[in-house]
Amino acid sequence: MGLTQVCVSCHNYRQTLLCLILFAILFTAKARPVSSSLIEPAQKDMKKPEPMMVEKSQIGSRPPKCERRCSTCEHCEAVQVPVAPQIQPHRSHFSPAKATTVVSYSSRGDDLSNYKPMSWKCKCGDYLFNP
Repeated sequence: MGLTQVCVSCHNYRQTLLCLILFAILFTAKARPVSSSLIEPAQKDMKKPEPMMVEKSQIGSRPPKCERRCSTCEHCEAVQVPVAPQIQPHRSHFSPAKATTVVSYSSRGDDLSNYKPMSWKCKCGDYLFNP
């Protein structure tokens, strides 16, 4: 009695399994080659990204444009000049009435640095203008 029930249930499992495999084969997506005549018009409609140039503002990256900085001079050119030193009044601890000048090029405040700041100016004849 148990053997016949096992055979019937095995038969049902086989039928169910075969039906599932058949449906899986029929309803799966099939890979088909896409015609190139369909792809090319679609690619023509798409806009190609244009290369964009971004201008970065960096101090000292390039010389400024010095055209028409002064009306009397025909030719203005960009030149690098040393930055004027910062003159700071320095009072002594011992005599507050006396003030001395301290020339400072760097934020360190000592003379060990070889840093000499330069800036761009527009030179028109003998005159220097800020760009």
